[in-house]
Amino acid sequence: MQFNSAREYEREGDRTRLTALTAVVARSAVGRIIAILAFGLGLGAISAHAQDNVLEKFVGRWDVRVKMLQPQKPDVTYIETYEWILDRKFVRARTEGKTDGTEDMVVGGYDAKTKGYPFWIFSSSGTFLNLNLAPGTWDARSRTMEWKSPILLDVSYLGRCTFTDDNTRRCTLVLKNWLGRVLLEQETIAVRRND
Repeated sequence: MQFNSAREYEREGDRTRLTALTAVVARSAVGRIIAILAFGLGLGAISAHAQDNVLEKFVGRWDVRVKMLQPQKPDVTYIETYEWILDRKFVRARTEGKTDGTEDMVVGGYDAKTKGYPFWIFSSSGTFLNLNLAPGTWDARSRTMEWKSPILLDVSYLGRCTFTDDNTRRCTLVLKNWLGRVLLEQETIAVRRND
């Protein structure tokens, strides 16, 4: 039986994460034991199934209108489609028909360790927004998901999406530089499509 392992320590603010990569060359019984141990130590993938009811709210096709408050630009409209991916551990959204000519992709999930909802937003313009530094929190009473950047970043953000009902989502996003100057401010309304 042969075990190959490497450990990598990553420093992230005041948290240190241990990432263990273990390759096992052995019979399947030993492999199963290692997999059970790895999962028990928190090294295995963590399922979002326990939080499906929250992420499920995003799933579907939506007519979206974005009002750009800062910088002032014309409203952008498009269709956004969220679907489950990777054994329902993540949701992915893609946009189509954006009036500004760009295309976006969003990936979101649930992190059981932080009990939060990290989201990543990528644009064909070459920009991206990582809402993983401080994963979103869900407030069931107000039906609101909120992402707020950790302190001491050069750019701060505050994003909120409120599901006013099962078919309507209202979101706001504000990005500021380290001096507090607003770089981006937008309001979004998304209405679920019937198709």
